[in-house]
Amino acid sequence: MMEDEAALQEKRAELKRVINEGMEKTFPAYFFNAVGRGLRKVFRLKKQPHWSVSAFVLGVLMYLPGIMVAVATREIFQWKEVRVLYVALIALAYLAPIVSHINVVYNVLPGIRDELVDSIQSIEDLDKLQSWMNAFWSLRKWLAFVVWCGLLYGIVSTIGFSLSLGSFLGFGLTTLTFSVGPFFVIPLLVIFYMLTLPSQLADYHLNLYESDPANSEIILRLNNTLNVYLYILAGYVAISTALISLNPATTWFVFVIILIGWIPTILQFLINQYAMRKIIITAKWGILNRLQAQIKEVQKNKLIDVADTTLARLNQLMDLHDRISA
Repeated sequence: MMEDEAALQEKRAELKRVINEGMEKTFPAYFFNAVGRGLRKVFRLKKQPHWSVSAFVLGVLMYLPGIMVAVATREIFQWKEVRVLYVALIALAYLAPIVSHINVVYNVLPGIRDELVDSIQSIEDLDKLQSWMNAFWSLRKWLAFVVWCGLLYGIVSTIGFSLSLGSFLGFGLTTLTFSVGPFFVIPLLVIFYMLTLPSQLADYHLNLYESDPANSEIILRLNNTLNVYLYILAGYVAISTALISLNPATTWFVFVIILIGWIPTILQFLINQYAMRKIIITAKWGILNRLQAQIKEVQKNKLIDVADTTLARLNQLMDLHDRISA
């Protein structure tokens, strides 16, 4: 028994190390760290700048090709309000991976490391969680997804906005769209993996308060982590929807936001609720079945001449059963 507990603690410590290292393996972090190393080398800094500085510099670098093409073709001097607003919306698109990075690195991963890992009661479940983690920051999957979906975003956006404007979007804005497109689609893969997480957690063996599983610490903390993730996601989607609707040439993109933003957000809420309820109900019935077995064991004997202590024990079991099942 002590050996099993030692193995479990060792596996928990190993998974926590994997999560700490994985903080730098999220796909936006690859780019932010690469830019940070470049800045440190170019400016001979003592240490790598904060990732937010790298993200800002990377955003400027993403804008430069499109702006340079627009200046070279003199398109920039013909931009009217609609196209200027489009440039601003491109900045909003680049904010998507930044918001996702904050959500994952400062909320989701710390919540899993500090709250969930210690509550998992089996090495098998810890292995399942580690497999989910490995898939979550698989560089090969991220690259394939970002390249193909970024390309699709660039094509759809260029054609859609050109049709809305009644004329070609322009070489500069098209270049800008394809430059930022791969970054805009990064959160979509995060959304997909987060949709699969709660259902997986529902099958784990967690350390719950048996008398009241719904008020177990891990349930409350896990629910808080998932809710914060959902609030940040919904906030970004809501702001994007509002700003996109302000530009007549981009109102059609609201339907895209509904498809890739609002529908996953609603699904995430429903899946979260289902998973939390499944965890609680499974724990409740595990306890209730044990209590029912004990009650049946007591009731096997005739209750006419039994000792008062036996009757008291029976009443306690039945009261506990009623309280848990309520």
